[in-house]
Amino acid sequence: MNTEMLSVGAPRVASADRGAGWLADGFGYFKRSAVHWILATILLFVISFIVMLIPLLGSLLIYLLMTVFMGGLMLGCYAQQQGGEFTVNHLFAGFSQNTGQLVLLGVLNMVGNIIILILLVIFIIFAPGGGMEAINTFMSGDQEAIEGLFTLFTLVALVGLALYMPLLMAFWFAPALVMLSNVPAMNAIKMSFMGCLYNIVPFLIYGIVGLILAFIATIPLMLGWLIFMPMIVASIYIAFREIYTTS
Repeated sequence: MNTEMLSVGAPRVASADRGAGWLADGFGYFKRSAVHWILATILLFVISFIVMLIPLLGSLLIYLLMTVFMGGLMLGCYAQQQGGEFTVNHLFAGFSQNTGQLVLLGVLNMVGNIIILILLVIFIIFAPGGGMEAINTFMSGDQEAIEGLFTLFTLVALVGLALYMPLLMAFWFAPALVMLSNVPAMNAIKMSFMGCLYNIVPFLIYGIVGLILAFIATIPLMLGWLIFMPMIVASIYIAFREIYTTS
């Protein structure tokens, strides 16, 4: 499944309407190979579930595997863009091409998430009304105190979002950059972050539309995710092509 490496340059700024356009075009990719996309999505969910069942290591291994799987899915999108078909085999292509750099991405992503988790735990412990005080507040049943606890949880959620968004930006395009353009992992992370930063407006639209579609996909017993997930994956590839590639 080797492919000619795509030339990439400094990230370009896309128009605001492309935020929704990436998702719409992603649905087009799904439609062209719907059965294979659905099978790959189901297989990915099953593998993720099994890995998460592994005591202690499962939640860590998933970070390593997901970047490898994402690299393969990016290659599948490239095949479609070149006029070919997406197949289930593309899901595993990252295990035979650029595997080391994709795994390194997974390690760095895992470390980033662990650091964020540690920072949030420290914040909860030392924040006013946090730690054991929060537990005692909840157990006491005092209404005013419980309202204060909810305020703390809201603040923790906002802090977590502020910490997680830069990490998400740093890894959003990284698997595509590694897999399709042979960019080293560390450089891919920097390029991904800058590409997202330059395109903050279209990504704001992308996020709003994506949240609405995610809600709709969840309603019918989450079956809509069999369509929504491929849309997201393909939209990442489409945005990558528009923002970075020079060929």
